[in-house]
Amino acid sequence: MTLPKLTGGGGDYEILAVGARKIGMNKVTQDARRLNLPEEKLLGDWIVTIPGFTLEKYRKLQRSRLSIFAMNCFGGVMSNTLGLPFRSPFVNNGIRNPNENIRFLSSPREYMEKHLILNKIVWQPVLKINYPIVTLGDVNINMSHYPDFDEAVAKWNERKQKINWYNICVTAYTEDKKILEQFDALPYGKKVCFVPFKSDLDSAWYINPEIKKGLEFWDIVNRFALGDPFYYDVFDMLLYGKKTPLIEM
Repeated sequence: MTLPKLTGGGGDYEILAVGARKIGMNKVTQDARRLNLPEEKLLGDWIVTIPGFTLEKYRKLQRSRLSIFAMNCFGGVMSNTLGLPFRSPFVNNGIRNPNENIRFLSSPREYMEKHLILNKIVWQPVLKINYPIVTLGDVNINMSHYPDFDEAVAKWNERKQKINWYNICVTAYTEDKKILEQFDALPYGKKVCFVPFKSDLDSAWYINPEIKKGLEFWDIVNRFALGDPFYYDVFDMLLYGKKTPLIEM
């Protein structure tokens, strides 16, 4: 999709609605920059249907320049769903070992200064590609959507430069109460750990696994990022770290 050749920069419109979910807003915003169209005036037409949407909250989220650190594809998928740019290297990759994820989140700036080193190449049966597992210090990262190590490193290095260290939301998932306790102790203002059990800890976000029977819990979490279904208000979650349940669980 290519945006129409509008002139006059901001023009006399408040919102330019874009039907581009299949190709993603990143491609649209690239075209918008070439045409001198303000990115803030772009709005994916599907975004207004997301529960909890208000234009005020969405604009605030855009201006916040949020970075999401996720241990799986949740952050990248959620950014796509909301039409937000990637301001985190954790897109199409993840730290699958929960203990390693806690270790990384305990000192992320130090880890980001390290270089990715190829560990091994493994087969991805769903995507039918060989992909690299890399090490970052003592942490392993599965680059499960990248068939090429050099490409994975290039994307990682490009996106880590875009991290907004002043506004980070960390997300994870676990079925282990001890891991949840360790995650809850991390020094972040916005931290979300999806769990299949109820807990009084602030960072515990309960998802009833019976709603999606037969799926692994990580898959249920990723489907939430797609809106299948929206268990919580994602705007409140990413703006304030606030739990606003949308369905009965």
